[in-house]
Amino acid sequence: MGIGRREVLAGSVALLAAPSIARAQAQNGVALVIGNSKYLWEAALPNVKRDAPDVARRFQALGLRTDLIMDADRKTMEAALEKLKAGAVGASLAAAYFAGHGVSWEKSDYLVPVDADLSNTASIKKLLLTSEFYKAVNPAAHRLVVLDNCRNNPSDGWRQTEAERRAVEIVSEVARDAEYLLLASTAPGHIALDGPAGQNSPFAAAFMRQLEAPTVELQSMGGKLRRELLVATEGRQLLFSRTSYSQPFTLSRSGAAAPAVPPPSVAPNRIVELPKAYAFAHENKIILPEGLVAVRPSNGQDSFKVGSFQATARNKYGRYPCIVVVMSIEKGDRADVIWSGTGYNGKLAWRYYAGRLEGSRIRLFSATGGPDTDEIFLEWKTPTSASFNQHNPLGASTMFSVNLVRLDG
Repeated sequence: MGIGRREVLAGSVALLAAPSIARAQAQNGVALVIGNSKYLWEAALPNVKRDAPDVARRFQALGLRTDLIMDADRKTMEAALEKLKAGAVGASLAAAYFAGHGVSWEKSDYLVPVDADLSNTASIKKLLLTSEFYKAVNPAAHRLVVLDNCRNNPSDGWRQTEAERRAVEIVSEVARDAEYLLLASTAPGHIALDGPAGQNSPFAAAFMRQLEAPTVELQSMGGKLRRELLVATEGRQLLFSRTSYSQPFTLSRSGAAAPAVPPPSVAPNRIVELPKAYAFAHENKIILPEGLVAVRPSNGQDSFKVGSFQATARNKYGRYPCIVVVMSIEKGDRADVIWSGTGYNGKLAWRYYAGRLEGSRIRLFSATGGPDTDEIFLEWKTPTSASFNQHNPLGASTMFSVNLVRLDG
């Protein structure tokens, strides 16, 4: 696909500070777009040079008074957020969009100013918590926060494994603020793809296509955007979103529509829709994020492993149904998998795994885990016979094993 990774690499580039541009009449509210492309100590992100201004123009066309900040240090970012917070008072909508480097540390996500050096964890003091974006939009009646950045860590010293294990959603842990939508371009502990040189990133392009309609509805945007991003990245990038919108909220366009950027072409026979998985989830009160699809590999090899499967597992809370969705298998050895059911704490949850293909099985956990970590595998004895197994590598014992029954694919 010619898609690279928006990841943290060592590098030395010149610092460019280019504070705010353009404004539009505040018919619908206010917006702030920050695009950090040219970093002093970290790898430059050339796609951000296009993504941030393009998103700002879409916000303007929707009647949002928009500030665009490019290549900002921490003080500039903080000042821009304070300005957004002041403008959000009494506004119908406040929107904040960030494109650039991001990292996870312990239980928090951070956005990286252009002058921060990520060579060691002491740099955490110079980073900006994503929660500062939430605070900035809170005074408005409706809120939108969009974060287009990696959520992995630059080195083992930043506890990458711990970051990946946060890619789980527990049903009770949803946004509690009224009328709120958060869109994170990728899962915790994972990368956001850059896209081909000279183009927008896959997430930015998909997000802008959502904004190009004559009217934009925020309540349902998460599911639509998740599906489009999965197709565009062939199942490799999973949108994480949280919303508390209790009813549809629509923005009407006040400016001319921007030319639509067509999505990447994927052969229809490679896309696996998941109607049976969603029906099974609804029947058994299992949570699946809206908009999921699976994408078969282009070479046809291992296609039988892609799709959705049901199983009945057992834990200390009793027997419970669960769903496994194999969203993609790359030409190399990577596989993207979602599991949803009842966790060991008795709560409904779904979890995203970046797995590794190992012949007839997909390893879901120990690819990044330590020697004391349980190993989880999807294993195929035949193209139609599979199981979901958890092993204890220290005792070489099987903790549980359940058969998988195909739903979709």
